Amino acid sequence: MKKNYRWGILGAGRIADKFCTALSATAGAEVYAVASRDAARAEDYATRYKAVKAYTSYEDLVKDENVDVVYIATPHSFHYAHTLLCLQNSKPVLCEKPMSLSVQQTTEMLAAATEKKLFLMEGMWTACMPFIEKIKDLIKEDAIGEPQYLQADFGFTAAFDAESRLFKMALGGGSVMDVGIYPIALATLILGAPSVVQSVAKLTEGGADIYANMLLQYPGGQTAQLISSISFNTPLEATIIGTKGRIKIDNPWFKATDFTLILNDGTNEHFSMPHQSNGFEHEIKEVMHCLDNGFLQSSKVPHQFTLTVSKIMEQVLQQAGVVY
Repeated sequence: MKKNYRWGILGAGRIADKFCTALSATAGAEVYAVASRDAARAEDYATRYKAVKAYTSYEDLVKDENVDVVYIATPHSFHYAHTLLCLQNSKPVLCEKPMSLSVQQTTEMLAAATEKKLFLMEGMWTACMPFIEKIKDLIKEDAIGEPQYLQADFGFTAAFDAESRLFKMALGGGSVMDVGIYPIALATLILGAPSVVQSVAKLTEGGADIYANMLLQYPGGQTAQLISSISFNTPLEATIIGTKGRIKIDNPWFKATDFTLILNDGTNEHFSMPHQSNGFEHEIKEVMHCLDNGFLQSSKVPHQFTLTVSKIMEQVLQQAGVVY
């Protein structure tokens, strides 16, 4: 069993900053190398997180034999190329969500990892958090009966900037790719793969969706109502309703520490599961657990889950008229 993993961080934006904060506080992990096209930014991250190496070339980072695993934190549109670059250089990968911009790309990425017998996981941190595990256990225990309906939203207000990651199509802009993936992922974790996907959306002149309303139906008749937005705020809450009761996940549900089980007879039970850091530590630990045990994929974020989410997003975006 390997006790310490030297992480390479590919990309040095805001999400990488949060990830490195959790990585530095997680036993058995260290920020070993950081790569950014911006030399000053790479050096800044290396200094702040005590990294041994600061690279201005992604290729140099993945060729560093001391890097044990790579976290890809570049914009969405680069995930495909950067994941394949890592796999081609025999590096296990944790790729920030979404895995890619299309089902075809996601399929190729997963196939490449399988062929090369290398670990690959999408960075859907929510799926690794304790509250999700507890909710899944409660559902298995029949606490709320058979799940029938799920509602989840993720929306915030962003100032329009045609060149920003949120709105620029060349960078994978739009609400569904950025935050819509979270409610889609929750619905998939709880209800599985839908049989029907319907959506309506509002687009910018540049083609990015700034709002999407999604309705999913499942083979057993269950439904999920999901909202994503980068043009207005939403409650950031989620509810799972079953035949015997419901589970209400508090704001912000996608990184929740608290939720409440509310039964039809009026009985309530509150659960609280604080994070030790900022929440990213859970997926970090999951990756290292898988590497310790020689697993090629995570049971919490398996390849099939990532592919199902990718397929749902593609259907939503196709109906909205979004083209990358």
